[in-house]
Amino acid sequence: MLRIGVIGTGAIAGVHLSAWHQMPGVELVGYYDLAKEAAERAAQRYGGQVFGSLDALLAAVDLVDICTPGTAHKANVLAAAAAGRAIVCEKPLARHLADAVEMVEYCERQGVPLFPAQVVRFFPMYKRVKQAIDAGTLGRPMVYRSARCGSFPRPGRDFSAPYYADFNQSGGVVLDVAVHDIDFARWCCGEVERVFARGLTFSGRPFQDHALITLRFVSGAIGHIEASWSHPRTTFTTRVEIAGDQGLAEWDSQDRPPLLVELYDEVQGYRRSGSNPTAAVDEPYYAELAHFVEVIEGRAAPLVTARDGLEAVRVALAAIESMRAGKPVAMQEFGG
Repeated sequence: MLRIGVIGTGAIAGVHLSAWHQMPGVELVGYYDLAKEAAERAAQRYGGQVFGSLDALLAAVDLVDICTPGTAHKANVLAAAAAGRAIVCEKPLARHLADAVEMVEYCERQGVPLFPAQVVRFFPMYKRVKQAIDAGTLGRPMVYRSARCGSFPRPGRDFSAPYYADFNQSGGVVLDVAVHDIDFARWCCGEVERVFARGLTFSGRPFQDHALITLRFVSGAIGHIEASWSHPRTTFTTRVEIAGDQGLAEWDSQDRPPLLVELYDEVQGYRRSGSNPTAAVDEPYYAELAHFVEVIEGRAAPLVTARDGLEAVRVALAAIESMRAGKPVAMQEFGG
């Protein structure tokens, strides 16, 4: 029985906790959160206990799932690695490149697995696109397009809004949202050679951000990524398209799914989701965490590595620099 401890119990943690709660072969031991009342709510809902210190939690578990804001990732990752605990860390791995590098290298020296939660790799429709590439069905990938667009996260509802609105903390829509598609684009098309971006990140508009990112890959492929926090409330859409020299694969969330669910949850707020009426194991966050367990137990090779998480941060920060400077950024010269 793998003992799980969760650090940070707000926002995305609710999705992780639901997955851990349903998963066989693991025990959700408990939680540590600076906001103790949030940890207490998690314990009441999912079982386990609230720990009064990070050291106490680390002493009681085998794996830690870090769901804190990105600015707290580094300290928690380093503490968990020093204690020899396997680590799942929500994206982005870190706010600054130097921190991400330090985290990855320290975990490597300690021999501790560090799994960045780049969950898009585990969405069934995205997995099918990658499978088509790997099978040679599309031929050589030439043009990549994707979008991840919604409204500004949780304005006025809780502590999260000021965090996302503070670019120095969140990194804006590029680091918080586009990092998903940057990672998936790298998975499909290989390493990025050059980045050019435009957007609203430095426009001074409160509770609004939008980015258009163009990637030139070492392979010669071109990528176009759109990420937005400027759409109406409750709107969230994603799409992906890859054109190869032998075929095309595309998916758009606006094509109505077989099952549409809309509900309000006291922990996570308003949620609107579409999916096939399938088992929990097909849910991407569940699939992601279950895969990490399989890797820890030696039953699978990792689909996403700490180095992948690091490179996603590197390219996202290069896009932010391109937007700020108004010119392309060569990845070979970019140090963060």
